[in-house]
Amino acid sequence: MTKKININKTSFIENSVEKDALLPQEEFLKKYKISSKVFEGLGLKWSTLKKIHSDYLSNQGLLKNIEKDVYSNFLNDSAKDIGVHSVRSRLKSPDGLIEKIIRKTIDARKKGGTKNFRVSNYMKEIDDLIGVRVLHVFKNDWYGIHNFILNICNYKTKESPIVYYRKGDETSFIDNCIELGCQAKVHPKAYRSIHYIIEPYPNKNLVAVEIQVRTVFEDGWSEIDHQLRYSSKKGTKHPLDSYLLALNRIAGSADEIGTLIKNRQAELNQEEYERRLNNKGE
Repeated sequence: MTKKININKTSFIENSVEKDALLPQEEFLKKYKISSKVFEGLGLKWSTLKKIHSDYLSNQGLLKNIEKDVYSNFLNDSAKDIGVHSVRSRLKSPDGLIEKIIRKTIDARKKGGTKNFRVSNYMKEIDDLIGVRVLHVFKNDWYGIHNFILNICNYKTKESPIVYYRKGDETSFIDNCIELGCQAKVHPKAYRSIHYIIEPYPNKNLVAVEIQVRTVFEDGWSEIDHQLRYSSKKGTKHPLDSYLLALNRIAGSADEIGTLIKNRQAELNQEEYERRLNNKGE
Protein backbone atom coordinates (compact mmCIF):
# COMPACT_ATOMS: atom_id res chain seq x y z
CA MET A 1 0.00 0.00 0.00
CA THR A 2 2.76 2.44 0.93
CA LYS A 3 4.42 4.03 -2.07
CA LYS A 4 8.14 4.30 -2.62
CA ILE A 5 9.58 7.66 -1.71
CA ASN A 6 12.71 9.47 -2.70
CA ILE A 7 14.53 9.67 0.63
CA ASN A 8 17.39 11.83 -0.54
CA LYS A 9 17.46 14.96 1.59
CA THR A 10 16.21 17.77 -0.59
CA SER A 11 17.18 21.28 0.36
CA PHE A 12 14.37 23.68 1.07
CA ILE A 13 15.18 26.69 -1.13
CA GLU A 14 14.01 30.17 -0.18
CA ASN A 15 14.75 33.49 -1.81
CA SER A 16 15.92 34.89 1.48
CA VAL A 17 17.60 32.98 4.32
CA GLU A 18 16.90 35.86 6.66
CA LYS A 19 13.17 35.49 6.00
CA ASP A 20 13.22 32.07 7.72
CA ALA A 21 15.71 32.89 10.47
CA LEU A 22 14.72 32.19 14.06
CA LEU A 23 13.60 35.28 15.97
CA PRO A 24 15.96 36.71 18.59
CA GLN A 25 15.57 34.93 21.93
CA GLU A 26 13.76 37.71 23.80
CA GLU A 27 11.34 38.35 20.93
CA PHE A 28 10.61 34.65 20.48
CA LEU A 29 9.88 34.03 24.17
CA LYS A 30 7.58 37.04 24.29
CA LYS A 31 5.69 35.91 21.18
CA TYR A 32 5.08 32.42 22.61
CA LYS A 33 4.41 33.59 26.17
CA ILE A 34 7.37 31.77 27.71
CA SER A 35 8.94 33.28 30.81
CA SER A 36 12.56 34.36 30.30
CA LYS A 37 13.32 33.26 33.86
CA VAL A 38 11.88 29.80 33.24
CA PHE A 39 13.77 29.45 29.97
CA GLU A 40 17.08 30.46 31.52
CA GLY A 41 16.65 27.74 34.14
CA LEU A 42 16.32 24.99 31.55
CA GLY A 43 19.92 24.91 30.41
CA LEU A 44 18.86 25.19 26.78
CA LYS A 45 21.32 27.10 24.61
CA TRP A 46 19.75 29.47 22.10
CA SER A 47 22.60 28.69 19.71
CA THR A 48 21.56 25.01 19.74
CA LEU A 49 17.94 25.93 19.04
CA LYS A 50 19.08 28.06 16.10
CA LYS A 51 20.98 25.09 14.67
CA ILE A 52 17.93 22.84 15.06
CA HIS A 53 15.75 25.50 13.42
CA SER A 54 18.16 25.74 10.48
CA ASP A 55 18.48 21.96 10.11
CA TYR A 56 14.69 21.58 10.12
CA LEU A 57 14.41 24.13 7.31
CA SER A 58 16.97 22.21 5.28
CA ASN A 59 14.89 19.03 5.59
CA GLN A 60 11.58 20.50 4.42
CA GLY A 61 11.78 18.81 1.04
CA LEU A 62 12.21 15.35 2.56
CA LEU A 63 9.46 15.91 5.12
CA LYS A 64 7.01 17.20 2.54
CA ASN A 65 7.55 14.08 0.45
CA ILE A 66 6.79 11.85 3.44
CA GLU A 67 3.75 13.96 4.35
CA LYS A 68 2.39 13.70 0.81
CA ASP A 69 2.97 9.95 0.69
CA VAL A 70 1.12 9.19 3.96
CA TYR A 71 -1.64 11.69 3.15
CA SER A 72 -2.27 10.15 -0.28
CA ASN A 73 -2.89 6.71 1.22
CA PHE A 74 -6.13 8.02 2.73
CA LEU A 75 -7.42 9.41 -0.56
CA ASN A 76 -7.83 6.17 -2.49
CA ASP A 77 -11.04 4.19 -2.95
CA SER A 78 -10.08 1.58 -0.34
CA ALA A 79 -9.86 4.31 2.32
CA LYS A 80 -13.22 5.79 1.28
CA ASP A 81 -14.85 2.36 1.36
CA ILE A 82 -13.92 1.77 5.00
CA GLY A 83 -15.22 5.14 6.20
CA VAL A 84 -12.65 7.88 5.60
CA HIS A 85 -14.63 11.09 5.07
CA SER A 86 -11.77 13.55 4.57
CA VAL A 87 -8.11 14.00 5.38
CA ARG A 88 -5.78 16.93 6.09
CA SER A 89 -2.06 17.11 6.70
CA ARG A 90 0.55 19.62 7.78
CA LEU A 91 4.21 20.06 8.65
CA LYS A 92 4.99 21.64 12.00
CA SER A 93 6.26 25.17 11.44
CA PRO A 94 9.94 25.81 12.26
CA ASP A 95 8.98 28.20 15.06
CA GLY A 96 6.39 25.71 16.30
CA LEU A 97 9.13 23.09 16.54
CA ILE A 98 11.30 25.35 18.72
CA GLU A 99 8.34 26.20 20.95
CA LYS A 100 7.57 22.50 21.40
CA ILE A 101 11.17 21.70 22.26
CA ILE A 102 11.12 24.39 24.95
CA ARG A 103 7.79 23.26 26.37
CA LYS A 104 8.78 19.58 26.38
CA THR A 105 11.93 20.54 28.26
CA ILE A 106 9.83 22.51 30.76
CA ASP A 107 7.46 19.56 31.23
CA ALA A 108 10.37 17.15 31.75
CA ARG A 109 11.86 19.48 34.38
CA LYS A 110 8.51 19.68 36.23
CA LYS A 111 8.43 15.88 36.40
CA GLY A 112 11.96 15.73 37.74
CA GLY A 113 13.50 14.57 34.48
CA THR A 114 15.60 16.12 31.75
CA LYS A 115 15.53 16.54 27.99
CA ASN A 116 18.58 17.14 25.87
CA PHE A 117 17.56 18.18 22.37
CA ARG A 118 20.25 18.36 19.70
CA VAL A 119 20.42 18.53 15.91
CA SER A 120 21.19 14.81 15.91
CA ASN A 121 18.11 13.71 17.87
CA TYR A 122 15.23 16.20 17.57
CA MET A 123 13.61 14.34 14.65
CA LYS A 124 13.41 11.22 16.81
CA GLU A 125 12.25 13.04 19.94
CA ILE A 126 9.44 15.05 18.30
CA ASP A 127 6.80 12.67 16.94
CA ASP A 128 4.47 15.16 15.27
CA LEU A 129 6.71 17.04 12.86
CA ILE A 130 4.33 15.58 10.29
CA GLY A 131 0.66 15.42 11.22
CA VAL A 132 -2.18 13.76 9.31
CA ARG A 133 -5.79 14.14 10.45
CA VAL A 134 -8.32 11.58 9.26
CA LEU A 135 -12.03 12.33 9.73
CA HIS A 136 -14.97 9.94 9.64
CA VAL A 137 -18.71 10.51 10.02
CA PHE A 138 -19.95 7.69 12.25
CA LYS A 139 -18.17 6.67 15.45
CA ASN A 140 -18.00 3.01 14.45
CA ASP A 141 -16.24 3.86 11.17
CA TRP A 142 -13.09 3.95 13.29
CA TYR A 143 -12.83 0.15 13.33
CA GLY A 144 -12.22 0.00 9.58
CA ILE A 145 -9.79 2.92 9.69
CA HIS A 146 -7.86 1.30 12.55
CA ASN A 147 -7.48 -1.88 10.51
CA PHE A 148 -6.54 0.17 7.44
CA ILE A 149 -3.70 1.95 9.26
CA LEU A 150 -2.22 -1.10 10.97
CA ASN A 151 -2.87 -3.92 8.52
CA ILE A 152 -3.58 -2.60 5.03
CA CYS A 153 -1.06 0.26 5.07
CA ASN A 154 1.09 -1.96 7.31
CA TYR A 155 2.51 1.00 9.23
CA LYS A 156 4.69 0.19 12.20
CA THR A 157 3.60 1.95 15.40
CA LYS A 158 6.15 3.37 17.84
CA GLU A 159 3.67 2.86 20.68
CA SER A 160 0.11 1.70 21.22
CA PRO A 161 -2.53 4.05 19.75
CA ILE A 162 -3.96 6.39 22.39
CA VAL A 163 -7.70 6.98 22.76
CA TYR A 164 -8.33 10.39 24.34
CA TYR A 165 -11.81 10.81 25.77
CA ARG A 166 -13.88 12.94 28.10
CA LYS A 167 -14.59 11.72 31.61
CA GLY A 168 -18.19 10.54 31.60
CA ASP A 169 -18.21 9.35 27.98
CA GLU A 170 -20.04 6.11 27.22
CA THR A 171 -17.56 3.30 27.88
CA SER A 172 -18.44 0.51 25.42
CA PHE A 173 -16.55 2.10 22.51
CA ILE A 174 -13.54 2.85 24.71
CA ASP A 175 -13.51 -0.73 26.01
CA ASN A 176 -13.54 -2.02 22.42
CA CYS A 177 -10.58 0.22 21.58
CA ILE A 178 -8.64 -1.21 24.53
CA GLU A 179 -9.42 -4.76 23.39
CA LEU A 180 -7.92 -3.86 20.01
CA GLY A 181 -4.64 -2.80 21.63
CA CYS A 182 -5.17 0.91 22.33
CA GLN A 183 -4.35 2.84 25.47
CA ALA A 184 -7.16 4.96 26.92
CA LYS A 185 -6.57 8.32 28.61
CA VAL A 186 -8.98 10.89 30.00
CA HIS A 187 -8.09 14.25 28.47
CA PRO A 188 -8.17 17.15 30.97
CA LYS A 189 -9.81 19.46 28.41
CA ALA A 190 -12.36 16.85 27.28
CA TYR A 191 -10.62 16.39 23.94
CA ARG A 192 -11.62 13.29 21.95
CA SER A 193 -9.37 11.71 19.33
CA ILE A 194 -7.38 8.55 18.62
CA HIS A 195 -3.69 9.12 17.98
CA TYR A 196 -1.22 6.88 16.17
CA ILE A 197 2.52 7.47 16.08
CA ILE A 198 3.63 5.52 13.04
CA GLU A 199 6.88 4.88 11.22
CA PRO A 200 5.94 4.74 7.53
CA TYR A 201 9.47 3.65 6.55
CA PRO A 202 10.88 1.83 9.61
CA ASN A 203 13.84 0.44 7.69
CA LYS A 204 14.91 3.88 6.48
CA ASN A 205 15.36 5.42 9.96
CA LEU A 206 13.20 8.42 9.03
CA VAL A 207 10.86 10.54 11.12
CA ALA A 208 7.64 9.33 12.71
CA VAL A 209 4.23 10.64 11.66
CA GLU A 210 1.30 11.40 13.95
CA ILE A 211 -2.08 10.31 12.59
CA GLN A 212 -5.13 11.68 14.40
CA VAL A 213 -8.45 9.94 13.78
CA ARG A 214 -11.72 11.51 14.93
CA THR A 215 -15.32 12.11 13.89
CA VAL A 216 -16.44 15.27 12.10
CA PHE A 217 -18.28 16.34 15.28
CA GLU A 218 -15.17 15.86 17.41
CA ASP A 219 -13.13 17.80 14.88
CA GLY A 220 -15.63 20.66 14.77
CA TRP A 221 -15.47 21.06 18.53
CA SER A 222 -11.65 20.86 18.63
CA GLU A 223 -11.31 23.53 15.93
CA ILE A 224 -13.54 25.93 17.87
CA ASP A 225 -11.72 25.15 21.11
CA HIS A 226 -8.30 25.66 19.50
CA GLN A 227 -9.19 28.98 17.89
CA LEU A 228 -10.56 30.37 21.15
CA ARG A 229 -7.63 29.18 23.25
CA TYR A 230 -4.84 29.93 20.77
CA SER A 231 -4.15 33.45 22.02
CA SER A 232 -4.56 32.49 25.69
CA LYS A 233 -1.62 31.81 27.96
CA LYS A 234 -1.08 28.07 28.19
CA GLY A 235 -2.30 26.52 31.42
CA THR A 236 -4.76 29.30 32.26
CA LYS A 237 -8.52 28.94 32.52
CA HIS A 238 -10.38 30.41 29.54
CA PRO A 239 -13.43 32.61 30.39
CA LEU A 240 -15.51 30.58 27.91
CA ASP A 241 -14.59 27.17 29.37
CA SER A 242 -18.15 26.41 30.51
CA TYR A 243 -19.49 27.10 27.00
CA LEU A 244 -16.77 24.98 25.40
CA LEU A 245 -17.57 22.12 27.77
CA ALA A 246 -21.26 22.37 26.91
CA LEU A 247 -20.43 22.27 23.21
CA ASN A 248 -18.17 19.29 23.84
CA ARG A 249 -21.05 17.39 25.45
CA ILE A 250 -23.26 18.23 22.47
CA ALA A 251 -20.60 16.91 20.07
CA GLY A 252 -20.40 13.67 22.04
CA SER A 253 -24.19 13.34 22.04
CA ALA A 254 -24.28 14.02 18.28
CA ASP A 255 -21.91 11.09 17.74
CA GLU A 256 -24.09 8.82 19.88
CA ILE A 257 -27.23 9.87 18.00
CA GLY A 258 -25.43 9.35 14.70
CA THR A 259 -24.63 5.77 15.76
CA LEU A 260 -28.28 5.17 16.69
CA ILE A 261 -29.42 6.52 13.31
CA LYS A 262 -26.95 4.31 11.43
CA ASN A 263 -28.01 1.24 13.39
CA ARG A 264 -31.69 2.00 12.81
CA GLN A 265 -31.06 2.47 9.09
CA ALA A 266 -29.45 -0.97 8.99
CA GLU A 267 -32.53 -2.41 10.71
CA LEU A 268 -34.87 -0.70 8.23
CA ASN A 269 -32.82 -2.01 5.31
CA GLN A 270 -33.03 -5.53 6.73
CA GLU A 271 -36.79 -5.21 7.25
CA GLU A 272 -37.22 -4.00 3.66
CA TYR A 273 -35.12 -6.89 2.36
CA GLU A 274 -37.19 -9.44 4.29
CA ARG A 275 -40.44 -7.82 3.13
CA ARG A 276 -39.39 -8.15 -0.49
CA LEU A 277 -38.43 -11.79 0.02
CA ASN A 278 -41.82 -12.49 1.55
CA ASN A 279 -43.64 -10.74 -1.32
CA LYS A 280 -41.74 -12.86 -3.85
CA GLY A 281 -42.75 -16.00 -2.02
CA GLU A 282 -46.44 -15.24 -2.05
